[in-house]
Amino acid sequence: MSKKYFKITVEGIGQFPYDMLRYDQCFPFTETDSANISLRYEKRQVTLRASMPPTRERWQSFMWRVVEVDQY
Repeated sequence: MSKKYFKITVEGIGQFPYDMLRYDQCFPFTETDSANISLRYEKRQVTLRASMPPTRERWQSFMWRVVEVDQY
């Protein structure tokens, strides 16, 4: 049985909640996503790769929302 992964897209503005990378065991999906994490003053989407489903409520507590989740 192969391991399942999740492609998670989050959207927000302001400082990216870096602790969520650890909490949801995820990392940026592409180099562009990695660069988008460091932007601060514009609304943006960041796609992440994770080994578990996202904790939507915790993302919302940082004023970021999960807009899409795909399992592969």
